[in-house]
Amino acid sequence: MGPTDTDSSVRSTVTQPANGPGRLTTAEVYEALRRKILDHTIPPATKVNIHHLSREFGVSPTPVREALRLLQGDNLLVATSNKGYATTHVLDLQGVRDLFEFRLLIEPWAARTAATNRLSNPARVLDDELGHFDAGGDSLQHALISHDSRFHRAILESTENQTVIQAFEQSHCHLHLFRMYGHNWDWRSTIKEHESIAEAIRASEPTTAEDMMRRHLQSAYMRFFNAMTDQQEAPSELRASVSPRLIIG
Repeated sequence: MGPTDTDSSVRSTVTQPANGPGRLTTAEVYEALRRKILDHTIPPATKVNIHHLSREFGVSPTPVREALRLLQGDNLLVATSNKGYATTHVLDLQGVRDLFEFRLLIEPWAARTAATNRLSNPARVLDDELGHFDAGGDSLQHALISHDSRFHRAILESTENQTVIQAFEQSHCHLHLFRMYGHNWDWRSTIKEHESIAEAIRASEPTTAEDMMRRHLQSAYMRFFNAMTDQQEAPSELRASVSPRLIIG
């Protein structure tokens, strides 16, 4: 099924900037549209119209067009005929499984590496991130995905392996998974698992850090699996993955 044309409903969800028309930057338009896509204010597989959005935001078509190109780079939009755009479909269960198996290839290794190198140990950054997580804000979903993204990125960046970091960024995994978060998501389990990972990294225990990250990813996948009760096509367990060890010499 192709994208549905719901331009009128999209127009009604966009609010004018508080400081008057014509003052939103490309970055602000991008953030506003990304939020609407992630929380399904603009539903999946929905056409978006540059001129309609331009009128609703009170800006010229240029920042809207640039924002849409950025969202296409995030894999949240796809180009359609007549030089238009539509929001992408959400992942099915097989897509979620593929994404987590990819993460299992790199993130347990990253956690182990982070705990091994005392000089680049990201424990302080992880502790700060956990300390600043606010479950009582206006949007728990947005707070959780922002925290989750920063937490995992901090571990990956501590490895200083640009190939791994770029591969992870290009998967846009947190953006895709966020679109599937329910309002009753078990955020306490996520935070508890993050605390276990951070503790192992802080203590410079590589094996434990690797194991905690692997368990976390497997548990997170199962939370998605159990939530997607209408899709039973993918196995309930991820294929086992053991982080490779580089042996030099």
